[in-house]
Amino acid sequence: MEKHILIRYGELSLKKSNRNQFTQRIIQHIKTALAHFPNLVFQNKGLRYYIVLNDHDPEEIIPILKKIPGIYSFSVVYRCESDLESIKNAALEIMQQELAKGKRTFKVETNRAYKQFPLTSLEISQTVASYLFKSLPDLKADMRHPDFTLFLDVRDEGTYIYTEVILGMGGFPAHIQGKGLLMVSGGIDSVVAGYLAIKKGVEIEAVHFASPPYTSDNALQKVVDLLEQLAPYTLNGTILLHVVPFTTLQQLIYQYVREDYGITIMRRMMYRISERLAKKIQAEIIINGESIGQVASQTLESMSVINSVVTMPVIRPLAMMDKEEIINIARDIGTYDISIRPFEDCCTVFVPRHPQIKPRLDVAEKEEQNFDFEKSVEEAMKRIETIVLSTKQHYQVVGPIDLF
Repeated sequence: MEKHILIRYGELSLKKSNRNQFTQRIIQHIKTALAHFPNLVFQNKGLRYYIVLNDHDPEEIIPILKKIPGIYSFSVVYRCESDLESIKNAALEIMQQELAKGKRTFKVETNRAYKQFPLTSLEISQTVASYLFKSLPDLKADMRHPDFTLFLDVRDEGTYIYTEVILGMGGFPAHIQGKGLLMVSGGIDSVVAGYLAIKKGVEIEAVHFASPPYTSDNALQKVVDLLEQLAPYTLNGTILLHVVPFTTLQQLIYQYVREDYGITIMRRMMYRISERLAKKIQAEIIINGESIGQVASQTLESMSVINSVVTMPVIRPLAMMDKEEIINIARDIGTYDISIRPFEDCCTVFVPRHPQIKPRLDVAEKEEQNFDFEKSVEEAMKRIETIVLSTKQHYQVVGPIDLF
């Protein structure tokens, strides 16, 4: 009896015209992620993909598969020949393992894809269940709420038997949708937005605005640590982080802009820089962690005024989510504890006492006329540094980069 992992695809099954491209991308990702397991054998069978384990421990592979976009679910399966005696004997061995875990009630579900098999799906289930009851008196049937289900997938090349369906990440294959630039602050929200973008097949690079000495090296390290949590979800285990020196612009805003419009103008500057950077790295969209009404700059009025400085689409995956929903995802992907480290980012320095929650576009544009922001924006662009974050090595600074 051979042990395999059965991979089931997610949303790509809806995209018939692109199915081959999508499946090949997932297969590429799986093989890349599991390259350090030398004895695995990969078998592509249409909408099903099998990994022959060859004595590798599936418990080492399962956490990796959970981080591959496009996988809907997977199961550790046992393969035997497609004859009734082989199926019964394999089922008995698996049931003994389940009994050892303290499980007692079960049901059998059969998928008879091999139409030349002499019994129907129902007859296979009944025959195997009867054999198991006779062999293992402690077992009991429960068709509504069993401790587990014994799945039999009868195919011409063999029968696959399993008891558990493990949910994967879902979504689309990595990098299948193009590239986006993620605005990442170091808080809870932006990295979750990045995760959801990756889940939908978007390749991401990230931009972070640093304001030393008002923000510390610890604040930047927090962003690095957050993105290192996202890197394993990407196709090649790598994310580029572009760090923008933002101190001069923040000082000018604080000096020349009326206090209640400070946050609005600051965000408009960030959007300007993000769009220019996005175009240079050939990204199609800007992504951020804004959620409607969460803070002053995220009211509908604020979003409209801030968004008006760019023409590139701005995608907000968290826009309609409650904070608890966002926190739950952050906990699931391992970023929450990093995000709550008490280090200030540039969005928390120079914060006005009463920020404007319903800014007007004409007022914002008038305030920007108080100083020559364009010169400072261009200077910040020229001094961007890029950090390569990779699962294969510790991060590496490779900037300033030539964006012009």
